[in-house]
Amino acid sequence: MIEIICTCARGTSLAVVHELRALGAVDIVDEDAAVSAKGEIDLIPRANVFLRTVSRVLLVIDRFTGIATPEDLIDALSRVPFEERIDGKGTFCVDAHLKDTPWTHSLYAAQRVKDVVLDRLRSLGHGRPNIDTVRPSVRFVLSWRGPDVVLAVDTSGDALHKRGYRNGVEGRAPLKETLAAALLAIGHADVSRPFIDPCCGTGTLAIEQAWRALQRAPGRDRRFGFERWKDRPPALDRALALARTEAKDGERLSLPAPLHASDWHNEAIDHVTQCVRQAGLDKHIVISRVDARAAPMPGEHPVIVANLPFGERLANNRAGGNRLQLEGFYRTLGDRCAAVDGARVILFSAHEHARWWLHLDERAVGKSRRWRFSAGDLDATLYRYDLPWASQKEAASKGRD
Repeated sequence: MIEIICTCARGTSLAVVHELRALGAVDIVDEDAAVSAKGEIDLIPRANVFLRTVSRVLLVIDRFTGIATPEDLIDALSRVPFEERIDGKGTFCVDAHLKDTPWTHSLYAAQRVKDVVLDRLRSLGHGRPNIDTVRPSVRFVLSWRGPDVVLAVDTSGDALHKRGYRNGVEGRAPLKETLAAALLAIGHADVSRPFIDPCCGTGTLAIEQAWRALQRAPGRDRRFGFERWKDRPPALDRALALARTEAKDGERLSLPAPLHASDWHNEAIDHVTQCVRQAGLDKHIVISRVDARAAPMPGEHPVIVANLPFGERLANNRAGGNRLQLEGFYRTLGDRCAAVDGARVILFSAHEHARWWLHLDERAVGKSRRWRFSAGDLDATLYRYDLPWASQKEAASKGRD
């Protein structure tokens, strides 16, 4: 049995745990920005192919405890059989993550670990592999927190949020694909209901929802880091082939409900059109240019999902005008959502006043839900509101009479 660590955005581990359980993983431990789990060797390719909310899948090589000094760490690492994973013909690099340790600089720690690897290989006559920080044959990952050290190897290669459909528009949308998938999962964006993102930007939320609805595995067609490993077990290649076949066999040909993406800005429409095409979803997602507060609903009882703007696209550089226009946008958007019969509204915002401006708490059925996340350098909140159906409004009206 092997142990993996799935890294993720802070606050999204709930979604990761759910996905790992669905894959049959055991001994799952939630660590907030990472989730560890155990399983058979086929868990490595299956996690990379099927998981939507994970940044990287790391395979644990060893764990050490009672590490108090750099000398303790170097001594422990010097006994690790690195030669089983790298030789003089390969390339490698080291990533280091530190917390409450004598070393304070991760780059220095990575350099010291790299020296340990090279010294061991040299002593065994295996030659000197080259360092490649971009696309190495093997990427070792060291996490040293207090007395505990985890040494792992990256199985993913490129970060799993790089689905490929945002090629050419990278850097224009702050919401990573894995975070978008987590927001949809945690907010329970029901794929059987009509969907609309009225502030779609590059369309990440709409595309991730479409892939969820079509049961499209995000890693179905991509290459992974473990495919470059020296002397990897043949079972890994067999498991990867089976995972890809399973992914293709399980994919739906049509959406269970209509899916719309809209935005007011011409640049956004150009970008979402390009991303939707690159995701292979031209026939599935309806794109339109319209103000979010006037966007037509795609059907009855829709799911309305949006990553709300913070104000950079809504006003000029005057702080006062920016705030007033942003507040007006949030308030009228909240009114628009509240008028939609039986809508589930899932909104993501880093603005501290978003909840009060939207004013949806009192108009929702039951208690609204909120989850906190880290979105890049920003702390943000996901809000979910279930709005009443016409029958519930009628019953409430009769009750008042």
